[in-house]
Amino acid sequence: MKPLKGFEHYLSIEDANLSRSIELLDEDYQLVMDLDNLFDLCLKITLPDTPNLRVSAFLSLISHQEFYAGIAAFLRFHKTQSFRCLRSALDSTFTAYYLLKNPEASEIYLEKSRNPSRWEELFRNIKSTIKMNQKTFPLAAGLPEIHDLCSKFAHADPEGILHRYFMDKVEKRLGAHYFDYEQTHDEYRKWFAFFLFYFFKVFLIYWNEMFRTRAGREKKAIEYLVRKYKTRIGEFRKKYPFR
Repeated sequence: MKPLKGFEHYLSIEDANLSRSIELLDEDYQLVMDLDNLFDLCLKITLPDTPNLRVSAFLSLISHQEFYAGIAAFLRFHKTQSFRCLRSALDSTFTAYYLLKNPEASEIYLEKSRNPSRWEELFRNIKSTIKMNQKTFPLAAGLPEIHDLCSKFAHADPEGILHRYFMDKVEKRLGAHYFDYEQTHDEYRKWFAFFLFYFFKVFLIYWNEMFRTRAGREKKAIEYLVRKYKTRIGEFRKKYPFR
């Protein structure tokens, strides 16, 4: 492993990795564009300008932003960063999901500085609340466990960082891998399917809980695209399963 020769060298490798990813994925790269299209269609839906809904709408934008950042990082071979982005998207989505089911809690969420103890009680362990109340939050089934997996890479967990180090036997010094290269193309596609699937799960919560009933004339068209995407990402995951 050759050491980096500075920031511009790092950027040149990123550009090469991006081109390599798009070429490798070939027609499957369209899965990114199709999911982006679903997010974009929902951004065009007019929502009521109410305080209760405003927070969840804002959190949906944060989740969309993390989708961009996470997939862009993955295409540049930064899988570790993709885990961090997915974790952040899940954090936002868990909070939004709770608020959409309990709109009266929006005021507590916004007034954290005035009533920190009440905020802590409701939102500090929002993942646990979602996990322990699956009947109330069925669309989040399995997502708290994925959040736990992502957390290994969002913090300095041994499983998340130790694989990145290596010993340069020539120079006799410790080094770090700045990029996450997979050993096989199938392994790369497996993680590609993983991240797209769970960002799609994030999208489905916002779609079903906030946008679907307000989509108007576009509802049927978007529902068709959602079903189509669900089928295709499902087939892709079967071909490259996560174990």
